[in-house]
Amino acid sequence: MSTTSTPADHPLEQEAVSTLITLLLGTACGLIVANLYYAQPLVGPISASLGLSPEAAGLIVTMAQIGYVAGLLLIVPLGDLVENRKLVLSVMSIAALALFSAPLATQPLQFLLAALLIGLGSVAVQILIPYAAHLARAQFAIQAR
Repeated sequence: MSTTSTPADHPLEQEAVSTLITLLLGTACGLIVANLYYAQPLVGPISASLGLSPEAAGLIVTMAQIGYVAGLLLIVPLGDLVENRKLVLSVMSIAALALFSAPLATQPLQFLLAALLIGLGSVAVQILIPYAAHLARAQFAIQAR
């Protein structure tokens, strides 16, 4: 007779982990999506500090949106070919590096490239959502009926 226990032996412990993972994934999705919008209220000060003209200031937000669209077209479909955890970590690493480099940018082109990569990295949400669905247990789906 074995003395080891599995999570199925302790349903309350399993539920607590599931709730924690749900909160973690929800928080991650919210913070990642927010990356697309952080610069919007700061376009004026950012463009002034980079020496961008008022006409070109709109590129700051536009580049993030272009990066997001490129990620939707080029990266998200890889979720069917690459394991989701590895893909999410890779995409989030790109976003983290871009978020770190954006405030260090001294030239407009550097910042706009960082904004493009921030948008590209923000597609991690589109990979996390199916991953969360994969983690969901079938018994919850049956109970919901």
